[in-house]
Amino acid sequence: MPRRQAHHDLGLVRQYEVVRLRTQERMQFRQIAAHLDCDVKNVYKAWKRGVAELAAQAAEAHGEYLGEQLANLGIAIDALMPKVIKGDVRANEALVKLFDHQAKLLGLYAPVKASVTVTDEMTARVKQLADEIAALDDA
Repeated sequence: MPRRQAHHDLGLVRQYEVVRLRTQERMQFRQIAAHLDCDVKNVYKAWKRGVAELAAQAAEAHGEYLGEQLANLGIAIDALMPKVIKGDVRANEALVKLFDHQAKLLGLYAPVKASVTVTDEMTARVKQLADEIAALDDA
């Protein structure tokens, strides 16, 4: 088993080196392969694995940060609630700002994508309605 672990560690080192050479040194895959004395195909595979791992680490860090921020907002909201219940206007304004920030963190304000198809029949109907409205305005 130690031999397999050593092989795995060597692969991770090479993967890290490929990502470093590609991103920091701006080397092409062929140059990296020559530098590391290996096949271009293996360099490319190491690059894909390395980038995927970095993306996973970034997503995990983002999730942790988001969780921390939401927890902090929860603490602040809980602390403001007694003042809001008593009718404190400034506390109420602060609470609204906290809820707004929370909604932004959760992506609740993200635009909604819609797929709209306009047919010739729809266009004709809109023109017909526009003519009817114009006739009403003339009358």
